[in-house]
Amino acid sequence: MYLLIFVTFGIYAIYWYISTKNEMNNEFKTDIPTGWLLIIPIANIYWIYKYAEGFSTKVIDDDNTVMWFLIFWLVGIVTPAVVQLELNKYADDPDLLRVKQRGDRRCPNCGRIIPFDSVICPYCGKRFESFL
Repeated sequence: MYLLIFVTFGIYAIYWYISTKNEMNNEFKTDIPTGWLLIIPIANIYWIYKYAEGFSTKVIDDDNTVMWFLIFWLVGIVTPAVVQLELNKYADDPDLLRVKQRGDRRCPNCGRIIPFDSVICPYCGKRFESFL
Protein backbone atom coordinates (compact mmCIF):
# COMPACT_ATOMS: atom_id res chain seq x y z
CA MET A 1 0.00 0.00 0.00
CA TYR A 2 2.76 2.45 0.96
CA LEU A 3 4.65 1.58 -2.21
CA LEU A 4 1.59 2.41 -4.32
CA ILE A 5 1.14 5.69 -2.46
CA PHE A 6 4.77 6.59 -3.15
CA VAL A 7 4.75 5.51 -6.81
CA THR A 8 1.51 7.39 -7.58
CA PHE A 9 2.64 10.53 -5.74
CA GLY A 10 -0.19 10.25 -3.22
CA ILE A 11 -3.06 9.67 -5.63
CA TYR A 12 -3.51 6.10 -4.40
CA ALA A 13 -3.83 7.45 -0.84
CA ILE A 14 -6.90 9.45 -1.87
CA TYR A 15 -8.35 6.39 -3.60
CA TRP A 16 -7.64 4.26 -0.51
CA TYR A 17 -9.29 6.77 1.84
CA ILE A 18 -12.41 6.90 -0.34
CA SER A 19 -12.56 3.10 -0.66
CA THR A 20 -12.26 2.55 3.08
CA LYS A 21 -14.77 5.35 3.71
CA ASN A 22 -17.26 3.60 1.43
CA GLU A 23 -16.61 0.28 3.15
CA MET A 24 -17.14 1.78 6.61
CA ASN A 25 -20.30 3.58 5.48
CA ASN A 26 -21.77 0.44 3.87
CA GLU A 27 -20.71 -2.26 6.31
CA PHE A 28 -20.52 -0.42 9.64
CA LYS A 29 -23.19 2.26 9.03
CA THR A 30 -20.85 5.18 9.69
CA ASP A 31 -21.66 8.70 8.56
CA ILE A 32 -18.46 9.80 6.81
CA PRO A 33 -19.17 12.53 4.22
CA THR A 34 -18.13 12.61 0.58
CA GLY A 35 -14.48 12.14 -0.31
CA TRP A 36 -14.45 15.43 -2.21
CA LEU A 37 -13.86 17.16 1.12
CA LEU A 38 -10.41 15.54 1.20
CA ILE A 39 -9.09 17.89 -1.47
CA ILE A 40 -10.61 21.09 -0.06
CA PRO A 41 -8.38 22.91 2.43
CA ILE A 42 -9.83 23.24 5.95
CA ALA A 43 -12.77 20.99 4.96
CA ASN A 44 -10.33 18.09 4.88
CA ILE A 45 -9.75 18.53 8.62
CA TYR A 46 -13.49 18.08 9.20
CA TRP A 47 -13.44 15.03 6.91
CA ILE A 48 -10.55 13.47 8.86
CA TYR A 49 -12.49 14.08 12.09
CA LYS A 50 -15.59 12.32 10.70
CA TYR A 51 -13.39 9.48 9.41
CA ALA A 52 -11.78 9.10 12.85
CA GLU A 53 -15.21 9.25 14.48
CA GLY A 54 -16.57 6.46 12.29
CA PHE A 55 -13.47 4.35 12.81
CA SER A 56 -13.48 4.87 16.56
CA THR A 57 -17.18 4.41 17.29
CA LYS A 58 -18.19 1.77 14.74
CA VAL A 59 -15.12 -0.23 13.72
CA ILE A 60 -13.14 -0.62 16.93
CA ASP A 61 -15.76 0.51 19.50
CA ASP A 62 -13.43 2.46 21.75
CA ASP A 63 -15.12 5.91 21.57
CA ASN A 64 -11.77 7.74 21.49
CA THR A 65 -12.63 9.92 18.52
CA VAL A 66 -10.41 12.83 19.54
CA MET A 67 -7.39 10.57 20.06
CA TRP A 68 -7.84 8.88 16.67
CA PHE A 69 -8.43 12.26 15.01
CA LEU A 70 -5.16 13.61 16.41
CA ILE A 71 -3.27 10.48 15.36
CA PHE A 72 -4.77 10.53 11.85
CA TRP A 73 -4.20 14.26 11.42
CA LEU A 74 -0.79 14.72 13.03
CA VAL A 75 0.76 11.36 12.15
CA GLY A 76 -1.21 10.64 8.98
CA ILE A 77 1.34 8.17 7.66
CA VAL A 78 0.12 5.56 10.17
CA THR A 79 -3.55 5.90 9.21
CA PRO A 80 -3.53 3.38 6.34
CA ALA A 81 -1.72 0.76 8.40
CA VAL A 82 -3.97 1.08 11.46
CA VAL A 83 -7.27 1.25 9.58
CA GLN A 84 -6.38 -1.51 7.13
CA LEU A 85 -5.29 -3.78 9.97
CA GLU A 86 -8.65 -3.37 11.71
CA LEU A 87 -10.71 -3.76 8.51
CA ASN A 88 -8.76 -6.91 7.59
CA LYS A 89 -9.95 -8.54 10.82
CA TYR A 90 -13.51 -8.31 9.51
CA ALA A 91 -12.50 -9.48 6.03
CA ASP A 92 -10.77 -12.55 7.49
CA ASP A 93 -13.77 -13.50 9.66
CA PRO A 94 -17.14 -12.77 7.97
CA ASP A 95 -18.99 -13.92 11.10
CA LEU A 96 -17.34 -11.09 13.03
CA LEU A 97 -18.82 -8.52 10.63
CA ARG A 98 -22.25 -10.14 10.91
CA VAL A 99 -21.99 -10.01 14.70
CA LYS A 100 -21.08 -6.31 14.51
CA GLN A 101 -23.92 -5.47 12.12
CA ARG A 102 -26.66 -7.31 14.02
CA GLY A 103 -25.46 -6.50 17.51
CA ASP A 104 -25.00 -10.18 18.39
CA ARG A 105 -22.07 -11.66 20.30
CA ARG A 106 -20.01 -14.82 20.37
CA CYS A 107 -20.31 -17.29 23.22
CA PRO A 108 -16.97 -17.33 25.04
CA ASN A 109 -17.46 -21.03 25.77
CA CYS A 110 -18.32 -22.53 22.36
CA GLY A 111 -17.59 -19.56 20.04
CA ARG A 112 -20.93 -19.60 18.23
CA ILE A 113 -22.95 -16.48 17.44
CA ILE A 114 -25.72 -15.82 19.97
CA PRO A 115 -28.15 -12.90 20.45
CA PHE A 116 -26.73 -9.94 22.33
CA ASP A 117 -29.19 -10.19 25.21
CA SER A 118 -28.81 -13.96 25.75
CA VAL A 119 -28.40 -15.13 29.34
CA ILE A 120 -27.85 -18.77 28.31
CA CYS A 121 -26.07 -19.97 25.16
CA PRO A 122 -28.62 -21.94 23.09
CA TYR A 123 -25.85 -24.20 21.75
CA CYS A 124 -23.72 -25.21 24.74
CA GLY A 125 -25.95 -24.14 27.65
CA LYS A 126 -23.34 -21.83 29.21
CA ARG A 127 -25.00 -19.40 31.65
CA PHE A 128 -23.69 -15.82 31.77
CA GLU A 129 -23.56 -13.64 34.87
CA SER A 130 -22.56 -10.56 32.88
CA PHE A 131 -21.93 -10.82 29.19
CA LEU A 132 -19.44 -8.37 27.67
